[in-house]
Amino acid sequence: MIVTFSLFYPVKSQDLKPEKSKPELSLEGMLGVSFGKDFYAMNVGGPALFLVINENVKVGIGALPSIYVLNGKTGARLGVSPRVDFKNLVLIAPFFHKDTSDEWIWSVGLGYKFHKKQAK
Repeated sequence: MIVTFSLFYPVKSQDLKPEKSKPELSLEGMLGVSFGKDFYAMNVGGPALFLVINENVKVGIGALPSIYVLNGKTGARLGVSPRVDFKNLVLIAPFFHKDTSDEWIWSVGLGYKFHKKQAK
């Protein structure tokens, strides 16, 4: 009898509406330059994996599509780089694989990170 009573007893639920967050679109990019021995490159920030230390500092590794000059010859190559982001400044150390001689080319550089929010 008690079970039957509890099944039909009207239960008033609390009206808790979760606040709906509005999705935001944004673009984030990085443009940098790096230098090595007889080498320099213009780098663009590609996909990256980060450990976020706080809102101003991130540490990670990422891919850097790059246009480079090596010994006076230009080319395009995908670099891989550890990176440290502090606010809008990015410290990078990209390295590139040279297929013809099977060697790695190292460089060190600095970049600027920019953000653009989509208008609401």
